[in-house]
Amino acid sequence: MRRPANAPAVNPGIGETLRRAWAPANQAQTMTFAGTLLLLFAAALFGGASQGNALSLMAVEIASLPLLFISLYLVLAGAAPRRITLPLLLLAAVVATPLLQLVALPPDVWNRLPGRAPTPQVLDVARLGRPWLPFSLAPEQTWRAAMALSPPAAMFMGALFLSDRQRRVLAACWLGLAVVSLGLGALQMLGGADSPLYFYQITNVGAPVGLFSNRNHQAEFLLCLVPVAAMFAASFNGEFEDRHAFAAVLAIIYIVVAIVGVAVTRSRAGIVLGALALLGAGAVTARGGALRRHWRAAAGVGAGVFIAIAAALLLGLVPILDRFDAGGAEPRFEGWPLVARAASGFLPLGAGVGSFQTIYDAVEPLGDVGPTYFNHAHSDYLELWLETGVVGAVLLLVFAGWMTGRLCAVWTTRAAGPGRDLAAACSLTVLLLAAHSAVDYPLRTESLAVLFAFACATLAVCRAERPSSAASAG
Repeated sequence: MRRPANAPAVNPGIGETLRRAWAPANQAQTMTFAGTLLLLFAAALFGGASQGNALSLMAVEIASLPLLFISLYLVLAGAAPRRITLPLLLLAAVVATPLLQLVALPPDVWNRLPGRAPTPQVLDVARLGRPWLPFSLAPEQTWRAAMALSPPAAMFMGALFLSDRQRRVLAACWLGLAVVSLGLGALQMLGGADSPLYFYQITNVGAPVGLFSNRNHQAEFLLCLVPVAAMFAASFNGEFEDRHAFAAVLAIIYIVVAIVGVAVTRSRAGIVLGALALLGAGAVTARGGALRRHWRAAAGVGAGVFIAIAAALLLGLVPILDRFDAGGAEPRFEGWPLVARAASGFLPLGAGVGSFQTIYDAVEPLGDVGPTYFNHAHSDYLELWLETGVVGAVLLLVFAGWMTGRLCAVWTTRAAGPGRDLAAACSLTVLLLAAHSAVDYPLRTESLAVLFAFACATLAVCRAERPSSAASAG
């Protein structure tokens, strides 16, 4: 018997939902969803630093293993959505790059590689002979870098098999964790420099870093989720009785609070990218149709954002200007030419993933040696050029081409829907993270790398044909 068109929809109970989730046809997707949730929370809680925290990074890597095994099996079984062959091949090439750099090469081959001349001389002086050596000049760091790829790789493949509703749940979880990080940052400032809520030994003491060790990464985490919040806010039609109203109002509040939170971190990149995130949020809201459906609600959102910007300027204008007008040269700008010159000595294949610290310590001028050190190039693209050479550049260009195609597919069509709206928001998340990578290293933290992988997967499956059942592979 068909339900009348005007009859209200009946939400299934918890028992019925569980029975549907564990039906034979849905078990693989349910396990994949559970794996993505586990990895999401593990990455956010333990993946806020980029180095020197072996136990916390190991926790994230272990949490990714169940999802990695399930999703890899489904991919190999042919259950993945169509038209994602290119991103899967690109992911495989990214993972294979550090693994291939660990392969031991015979002395005749290794000695001919650019930048390796001093090593044979040291071996001769130490009378150690000419052993087979791995391509990478820092094999231990290369292995760690390869292991660090397992969480984002697992999230990317796992998110491919989720439904649009499940991906929206994950997006809401990311927003919830951002709120937790905001609240934690406020408590850190109230506790002062001796606050026990700073979870990492190397951190920006006195700044609201939240779940991270670096205030720049905290700011990036908050601002790159602003377009996602705008996607939820766009569902608000001005009627508070609507079932989407509560989530939409919370999303609007997040946008307002996140703007203030980014300003309080005093992150220069965060301030600049925060303005771009607001423009992107406006584009997502307009695309979602909120402006056409209820212009008064949209005007209210705009007024709230304006108030938040005014509050941020009122509370933190002087510290923000101090950060931009700080005396002396910026260390990262002074170090970039040195990194570029060092990279030219290892072309065309680079020095090995994770070898930046080893190479930079060898070429750093003695006059620059001091209590502060250059742990990364503060430009992921420049560091990638040093460590992987032409291989990394080609992979980056392929990703840029794929990303351009996805942006055109998402933003040039007027068709709306939950999947398309989330994909549009995630495309801006990817662009914001990519832009920040030009002057910092956000993707070297597991938390932001997993978020980046989730956004890429959401963008990849937009307009892709879904399989009838992911569990059919089993």
